[in-house]
Amino acid sequence: MDIITLTTDFGYSEGYVGAMKGRILNILKKYNKEVKIIDISHDIRPFNIYHGAYVLLTSIPYFPEAVHIAVVDPTVGSERRSIVIETKNGYLVGPDNGIFSYVLDRLKVKKIYKIDENKYNPSNTFHGRDVYAVVGAEIIIRNGYDGEEIDDIVRLDDKTKRVIHIDRFGNIITNIRENEVNFSYGDDVEIEIKTRFGKKRIKCKFVRSYYEGKDFICLINSEGFLEIGRFMDSAAEKLKVDYLDEINIITSS
Repeated sequence: MDIITLTTDFGYSEGYVGAMKGRILNILKKYNKEVKIIDISHDIRPFNIYHGAYVLLTSIPYFPEAVHIAVVDPTVGSERRSIVIETKNGYLVGPDNGIFSYVLDRLKVKKIYKIDENKYNPSNTFHGRDVYAVVGAEIIIRNGYDGEEIDDIVRLDDKTKRVIHIDRFGNIITNIRENEVNFSYGDDVEIEIKTRFGKKRIKCKFVRSYYEGKDFICLINSEGFLEIGRFMDSAAEKLKVDYLDEINIITSS
């Protein structure tokens, strides 16, 4: 492996991303190791684990073997665990808070390890630099990871149907999977969305592509989730929808 990817909610106005990269490169330099560090995204909404989980799903399965470090960690410094997941195409490193929930549906998990955070004497507030960057570098050096194996990890709650992502075009991505949809292309679907401004009901046409409707549309996106949109417009702005707003399919015809 010679690739490490980073996904965080750190943004670019601070030095946090640079600190993680510097830590990785400094460790690898001592072993004459070279690595490509690829930024998947640092624009994850602050503290938004669902957003991070969805972005990982849209990117990690398309990489060759790599180490993927994800840091969206609102409870850093608490009793939450840190984990390494060994998969068929590399390693996932980060907090055990559900951030890897969606991508694991696409990857074959081999082993799950609990990271001994005390080994790294981390600060209370920056485990991205002090734990995850170091562990990522160690995996590159050793071409693997050795630690305490565990059987379970935290998964995001998908029993409640909700908004899990709003992309930059204003498309509303839900956690409703393709196999949960029982309507046909061309059907009019009535959907209720519970927002902070109250409940809203809309009718959208179930289509294959964005251009097939002039008003609200719904479709199965490239990751297999039900998505609500408007052609060349922001459905999220029109409906004043935000992350974790609840979704309920009323009828279809």
